[in-house]
Amino acid sequence: MKKTLILLMIISAFCLKVNAQGEAHGPNDPNFSMKCPTGQYLRYTITSKEEPYAVTVNGIKNDDGTSKKLEIPATVHYRNVDFAITKINNAAFKEMGNLTTVIIPKTVKSIGAEAFYGCKSLKSIKIGGIIEHSGESAFCGTAISSPIYTGTTMVYCPANAKEYKINNNATAVLEYAFSECKEMTSILIPASVSTIYASTFANCDKLESITVDAGNKIYSSHSSNTIISINDDKLIATCGKSSIPEGVKIIGRAAFMNSAITNVIIPNTVTTIEDSAFFESKIEKLTIPQSVELIGKNAFTRCKKLAVVNFNAENCSIADKDFLAFDGCISLTSLNFGENVKIVPAYAFKNCTELRYVTLTNSIKEIGDEAFADCSMLSYIEIPNSVETAYGTAFSGTAISEPVFNESLFIYMPPTFATKYSIPTGIKTIATRAFNENEYLTSLTIPNTVTTICDFAFDKASALKSLTIPNSVTKIGKCAFRYCGNLTSITLSNTLTTIEDETFSSCSNLKSVVLPNSVTTIGKEIIYWCDSLESITLPNSITDMNPNAFYGCGTIKHIYVPKGSKEKFKKMINSELHKLIMER
Repeated sequence: MKKTLILLMIISAFCLKVNAQGEAHGPNDPNFSMKCPTGQYLRYTITSKEEPYAVTVNGIKNDDGTSKKLEIPATVHYRNVDFAITKINNAAFKEMGNLTTVIIPKTVKSIGAEAFYGCKSLKSIKIGGIIEHSGESAFCGTAISSPIYTGTTMVYCPANAKEYKINNNATAVLEYAFSECKEMTSILIPASVSTIYASTFANCDKLESITVDAGNKIYSSHSSNTIISINDDKLIATCGKSSIPEGVKIIGRAAFMNSAITNVIIPNTVTTIEDSAFFESKIEKLTIPQSVELIGKNAFTRCKKLAVVNFNAENCSIADKDFLAFDGCISLTSLNFGENVKIVPAYAFKNCTELRYVTLTNSIKEIGDEAFADCSMLSYIEIPNSVETAYGTAFSGTAISEPVFNESLFIYMPPTFATKYSIPTGIKTIATRAFNENEYLTSLTIPNTVTTICDFAFDKASALKSLTIPNSVTKIGKCAFRYCGNLTSITLSNTLTTIEDETFSSCSNLKSVVLPNSVTTIGKEIIYWCDSLESITLPNSITDMNPNAFYGCGTIKHIYVPKGSKEKFKKMINSELHKLIMER
């Protein structure tokens, strides 16, 4: 009994010691606190629970603002594991006004944005290892007066620098290294530098001269106050007096970000404009050359002075529909397309809310999805007869109040234009999403010149009650009548050969469907969630049917097939529906 009591006392003392050094957490909690060599309790988050074990330091727990010296340890021992401290998190020690000295161990490779922001008394920072990444404003507002180098990597240049030559042995200059140098006018980059970023000179508003040593084999300045990657002809960084030299193929990420440049000529050698290349720049007029094939995320976003765009790119695409290329260009009113342009890229000018004038040329074959969507001031556009493919959603959210079409392609029906409408004779194709989300149209007449109804053409045309498809129509795309909630009857063309996937999906008031004798192929879920559907009539011409063609229609009572064909259809229809098959 006595031995047991002693053992319990030892365990209790051990637990008290552990709790004095570290804060107890649940077994799956990645966060804990631990005392550092200078006495503060630092907060950590485990970033790797497997070898190599690693944590990020998040700041001081219960900081009272009196800390003057801070030493971050190389490792912390927690739950019987030694974790290396590899990163200082964003804003970890932000605005610690009394902090004068910081010691960072060699294990730390990354310093987050604003990590020491506003530490106005911080004069001394000792870094034991090589910093590979430093976030924006990591040392902004400190009293550090000399550049910070770790080995041959330049991490930070203080705000008081005006003219600077990077050390001759430097091989890398990190992101945002000069971002606080708002008075800097010139920079010299030695032959030794092999890694540099566009964001290295972010916010250097007065920078007018960038010179790369002629002996540098990685970069060149091309006598144009730029930094250009020699290997791939990529423009990396610029300044207020930069120009883009002939031969450049890529305008790099954020190359002209926040630039005060008002006029830029993009040469016809450029094929790619990367993400944020001109983000929030001061350009007023822009010509995109024929050679451009890709425009990246937010490439021209918030260029608030940009008023005119001449778009000459022959076959260009936009990188991402969620990060719009010209979003926030509040002065953009005029857009002109060149004579060789074939495609208006999807999402290209979406949300250009002041765009009023668009000139399309006879070379254009395709208008992409949502190309002009939400251009709320665009009230008129003339579609050349050269356009063969388009999306109705290209003009959704505009001020266009009349139907948009050319001599053969019907593209867009404004949602409130009419409750009854006849498509003009001569139209051959009803475009993808032409009647998308139209909540007013109850009746539509389709002329016998139409041969194709594209995918999603009437998707969510929720007011449409009945429709007759003329025999001229040979193709109806997938989801063509999806979510037509008020559609009670539809007469199909007797020249159709294929019923595509989800053609009548979610037509909740459709009671019966009769497929013509021309149909040979039926896709999946063609009547999915048709809650009122009682019967579907299948022709003997069908040779290929998706087993899930009638999936999700619990109300269906009869599947009518021609006499003598019941066994044939049993082989194509799921067994749980066999009892519904009736010959007639």
